[in-house]
Amino acid sequence: MDSIWKFSLFLGKLVFLLLILSTVAEAQSKDPMSVELLSHIQHTKSDSLRLHYKVELAKHLLNKNIDTSRIILDDVLHALNQISNPSQYLKRNKADALNYWGIINAKQGLSEEALATYLQALELSETIKDSSMIGLTIHNLGMFYRRQHEYEKAKAYLQKALRIRHQIKEKSSDIAMSYNMLGVTYFYNKQYDSALINYKKAEALYTTKHDKSKVNGNLALLYYTLKDYDKAIFVFKENIQIFKELQIQNELSIYHKNLAGCYQDMGLYEKAIQHLDSAIAIAEKLKHKDLLQKEYFNRSLAYQSKGDYKKALADFSLYKAYNDSLNNTEEAKRITALELNYKFEKEKLQANFNLETERSKKQLYLILFVLTAVSAVTIFVLVRKNTKYQLDLSKRKLEEENLQRKNAEQILQLKEAELKTEFLNNKIKEEVQHYFEKELKAILKLSEEERTKAIKSLLLSVKSKSSDYGPSQNLTEYIDQVSHEFKIKINTHFPFFNEKEKKLLYLMKLGLSTNEIKDLQNTSLASVKSIRYRIRKKLEIDSEADIIAYIDNYPTTT
Repeated sequence: MDSIWKFSLFLGKLVFLLLILSTVAEAQSKDPMSVELLSHIQHTKSDSLRLHYKVELAKHLLNKNIDTSRIILDDVLHALNQISNPSQYLKRNKADALNYWGIINAKQGLSEEALATYLQALELSETIKDSSMIGLTIHNLGMFYRRQHEYEKAKAYLQKALRIRHQIKEKSSDIAMSYNMLGVTYFYNKQYDSALINYKKAEALYTTKHDKSKVNGNLALLYYTLKDYDKAIFVFKENIQIFKELQIQNELSIYHKNLAGCYQDMGLYEKAIQHLDSAIAIAEKLKHKDLLQKEYFNRSLAYQSKGDYKKALADFSLYKAYNDSLNNTEEAKRITALELNYKFEKEKLQANFNLETERSKKQLYLILFVLTAVSAVTIFVLVRKNTKYQLDLSKRKLEEENLQRKNAEQILQLKEAELKTEFLNNKIKEEVQHYFEKELKAILKLSEEERTKAIKSLLLSVKSKSSDYGPSQNLTEYIDQVSHEFKIKINTHFPFFNEKEKKLLYLMKLGLSTNEIKDLQNTSLASVKSIRYRIRKKLEIDSEADIIAYIDNYPTTT
């Protein structure tokens, strides 16, 4: 089994390496950061550092190739979950990976998975007391609730993130990001003055061209909302050019959509549709359901304004499918969303088939898919087999433990019965001996004639078992062993029992058998059974019921 596991792990690593090589090879001339990070991953001798560089590569590729980013993070989290006692450094890397795993889920419309991942990251960050990671996670929770249109909750999280980031003197770009997102939240809540204040705070902190473009884009949305279209269009076009240069596909799709909104409001429907076409093409590549929902809706409005109602209806149907998919309303709508995903995959394959220059890439994708499928099936079979084996092993172990416990209980019961019987016999012998010693001492004091008569009388009493000696003289010793609560319960709730019946109940409470009680009371078996029968009649229970259990369970309160 170990060799199979090693093979499956090797196969998984091979798939991962091939995937990253294909991604980096495609962008090698345009993206030196990816090449540098991949070099670190391949050549570092430290497993901890290798995992760190993988997380950094996934973060770098997040807005360029979201599928590759997801696969890298999945590989990292799988590796970290196999470590039984991770260091603080590895725990921090896991919290970082979970945060970006949540971002990917949120971008692809998996809201529940995103929230669960963020909460897991927050718990881990608080456990290791990493304020920087706590600030990041709380910022992401604010972003999550903003997407859910819960603006008050989003503002509370973002404000808390800002307090933490200011307190620990976090990087200015991280603080600026929280101000920027808080401004967006105010904007969506139609609190434009507060939005502008936070945008200006972010703008003052940002230093790079890319970062400033984020604030400028939000300012452009504010201009658009205030119907200052010339300013809005200028900034949107400027940002589109920046994101093209930086290959940040997610932002590129958003700004094409925003620019289309300006043209739509100005009545320039053809220009609006052209930019929405670009936005949708990018969002389909990213599989960004939230963006696709908004972009199909906007294009439907553009076609409707233009008078092309057939295309407007088709786009509205796609918008509705994405909206239902994101909100998980009902099964039929989920099926529609699945059909839509299938359509995208089919169109993607068709496009690849038509592009002669990408034949090699298509073959590589096919190899990767096969390797991934084989690896996944192998791991699934092995895990399932191992799980079944472990379950069977646990079941057998539990059965053996139960059997051993039952055997031990039976042995204890037998020992207890033997000790009880031995104690009773010894007690009876002791009392008989004491009785005869007493009688013989008395006989020795008599005259010879009286002595003969007394001896004969004693012999007759022994043969008939009718003498007044016996264990009953020390019955109180047994009764004293009965719990005080049981006696109180008998006297309080069952006053109709006479003394004989009470004594029998006390002896039964001690666990003595009918024969043991008979010998102890120096009476017949029929007499004991008769008293027990009268007890049942008074309690009004049948012959199968346990008398002592009935009394023990008898309610003492009204």
